[in-house]
Amino acid sequence: MRACEAIFARRPEAIVRVYVAEPRRRQFAALIEWCAASRKGFQIVADENLARLSGSIHHEGIAILARQLPRWTLADLLGRAAGLAAPLVYLDGVQNPHNLGSILRSAAHFGVGAILGRTGDLPPLSPAAVRVAEGAAETVPVCDLADPAADLTRLKREGWRVVVTTSHAGTPLYAAKLPERAVLVLGSEGEGVSPTVDRLADLRVRIPGTGTVESLNVAVACGVALGELWRRSHGG
Repeated sequence: MRACEAIFARRPEAIVRVYVAEPRRRQFAALIEWCAASRKGFQIVADENLARLSGSIHHEGIAILARQLPRWTLADLLGRAAGLAAPLVYLDGVQNPHNLGSILRSAAHFGVGAILGRTGDLPPLSPAAVRVAEGAAETVPVCDLADPAADLTRLKREGWRVVVTTSHAGTPLYAAKLPERAVLVLGSEGEGVSPTVDRLADLRVRIPGTGTVESLNVAVACGVALGELWRRSHGG
């Protein structure tokens, strides 16, 4: 529901067709009226039909067919760098769309400027990822980097510092001297951060804990690290 509300609020021109379950008809009256006025297709459908159309039982009574969000390039990122909120997040080999959705949600909450990843490695913004993001996919851009080592080096020249997360060696997150403009790097849960990206680290941090498990889920680790970056820069 929140993902659909965010599309209507921020990208109505991308909407192709709207499907609403009868019990939600009154709640989404403004969207239905807009569809009629804008000559966009809409249907009032039964729950079982909505589940089939959306491919999920978690549709919450509404589904929207919309054009895909365009991804940023490095040129887009650098062109808007002056107005971007720090930090940035670089996902190194993270390919699970549900993790991407969860990370986008945390990124929106903590004011991240963009999610970065290697072209072809970052998963697409699938319906599942957008649904899990709860509307955050409309507010936090995703940026493809064709050459991560060179592109992250360029960002370093622009004033960002690369902070690599690790489950092994590294300064405890809460004791680390975190930079004001950080590119937070998180690796896949199986492989971790690649050596090529790790060599660019200005700082390596780990999230302290009991050690009962080897590491946190990448989306959880991202939320913990972003929360600490937010606390340092905003207080409280």
